[in-house]
Amino acid sequence: MNHHHHKEREKFSSQFGQIMAMVGSAVGLGNIWRFSYILGINGGGAFLLIYILCVVLVGIPVLISELSVGRSSALSSFNAYKKLAPGSAWILPGALGVLGATVILGYYPVVAGWALGYVFESLFNWNAVTTNTELAFTVFSSGWKAWTFAAIALLATVLVLLRGVTAGIEKSNKILMPLLGLILIVLVVRSLTLPGAVKGVEFLFVPDFSRLGINGILDALGHSFYSLSLGMGIMITYASYMKKESNLAEATVVIVTMDTLIALLAGLAIFPAVFALGLNPGQGAGLAFVTLPGAFAQMPGGRFFSALFFLLLFIAALTSIMSLMQVPIAFLEDEWKMSKRRALLIVCVLLFIIGTPAVLSFGPLADRLIFGFTYFDLLDKFANNILLPVTAFLGALFIIFRFGLAASTEEFLTDAKNQRSILGRLYPFAEKYIVPIAIALILLHATGLFS
Repeated sequence: MNHHHHKEREKFSSQFGQIMAMVGSAVGLGNIWRFSYILGINGGGAFLLIYILCVVLVGIPVLISELSVGRSSALSSFNAYKKLAPGSAWILPGALGVLGATVILGYYPVVAGWALGYVFESLFNWNAVTTNTELAFTVFSSGWKAWTFAAIALLATVLVLLRGVTAGIEKSNKILMPLLGLILIVLVVRSLTLPGAVKGVEFLFVPDFSRLGINGILDALGHSFYSLSLGMGIMITYASYMKKESNLAEATVVIVTMDTLIALLAGLAIFPAVFALGLNPGQGAGLAFVTLPGAFAQMPGGRFFSALFFLLLFIAALTSIMSLMQVPIAFLEDEWKMSKRRALLIVCVLLFIIGTPAVLSFGPLADRLIFGFTYFDLLDKFANNILLPVTAFLGALFIIFRFGLAASTEEFLTDAKNQRSILGRLYPFAEKYIVPIAIALILLHATGLFS
């Protein structure tokens, strides 16, 4: 007789709170830091168009399938698969999801720490930062400050997670997500009112397909997973805290709309400023930390807008670290029957171990390359180009061949009016045909077999 199961699984208290938590997970560094720099590298408007197409045809069906698996099993990613397909190899996507979340957690707090650190650098060390933005970032990211702020980001998350799903995750997202929206709108207004800002708007919205190669298309596809937190077991785990009567169709539409809208707003906050001030949009990963402080320095009140921008980036990162950490924690709670406290402690110690070399990748370990990548880049590439797509691919096969498209669709469409909706019709088709083919292309490209 198993005595662990009389404790009822915690559920989100309201549809709004639960959707905010999922939006908080989906809206992260992916929308602001990563989206802006890969859009910049891939030449703007055409990339945006392909990205939105990927979100609709691949992102939405994968999100729906993960929500249906999580809610129908009421378990976190690994155990959801274990329950729905006992004693089979189908636990693999569940296990890979937990691994993916853990790998991303190796470097996510590092970038969150940069953001938090830059809030203070903007307020108290502005002249040093803007005299030479590139040097300032190199010094900051390679020193003790970077590690300290990464640790603070991690510990801040732990304090929230200790309070549980409703009092911790749900409550903090209810406050932080509207705050993030507010800050973003202030920054967009500032950026759009700069003289010459229209060039940035054109860059973002006027597609020029000559700038987009096959790499850009696959970047867009890969980024749609990253941005919506797919293939990391997050949406399965969060859905396991959803009440049975919650509306998955509504949740899907809101999550995807908010996620895409915030990426667009981030683009509108960043690119008009970059173009108005004559900077390079294709700067790469340093766009937010090197180019933007330089842009802010040239505008009145720049120090204040800079602090605001990095606060926004930190909030976005924080709400995503929460959801990422909930994956290994829920795994330890569900699988090893651990208390939340002990699970948190174990995950935290593990993350300090795998995260420290990620911080050091910008200092002492900068020249230690593994397969030609720094440790930091290796974590990012391994997660984004391999773990996430493989997990989503196996998840799609699981839905098609084991769980059943019909069962998944039924779990998703609780009431009849949703069945006739576009989503109700798009889902089974896209999940069966578009998703596996699209992901197979990402994987072939990532392994270099298709370039």
